[in-house]
Amino acid sequence: MSAEETYYNVEVIQFWRGEVEYLRPHPLHWVIYVPTDPGVGNTYHLLGDTETYTVEFRRNQPHVNPDDWRGSHTMGRVAASKLALFEWNLASVPIMHNDPRWNSQNWVWDCLRRLRHQRFEISWELRQCDLQTKMCCLLEDWDFGRI
Repeated sequence: MSAEETYYNVEVIQFWRGEVEYLRPHPLHWVIYVPTDPGVGNTYHLLGDTETYTVEFRRNQPHVNPDDWRGSHTMGRVAASKLALFEWNLASVPIMHNDPRWNSQNWVWDCLRRLRHQRFEISWELRQCDLQTKMCCLLEDWDFGRI
């Protein structure tokens, strides 16, 4: 009898980055997070700014800034045996430089699209605008103490 495959959730998590000035917040930083054990997981995200963006993979570690967490949404799951291929696909997503309209939210969405097209178990139910709305609602829930 074969052993049962282990699956991990694939989440989009957003983090607060402060304000440009009073009542003008920076865009929330989005990451792809795969919880691998209680309290730890793999975080995939952009570092830097529009001129220097690079991708960072943090494996089996807690969130860097848990106090800045502003909500998460599960988008699907990945088999443990497919994590290396999952990461290869994330590393293959192009990064746009020198475009002030492009940020971590765009990169996360591009990653989710790529994973879908590569037949990973990522939900097709949400469009980009739906995910943005969901994440905005999570921020509001956090503001009102609901999460």
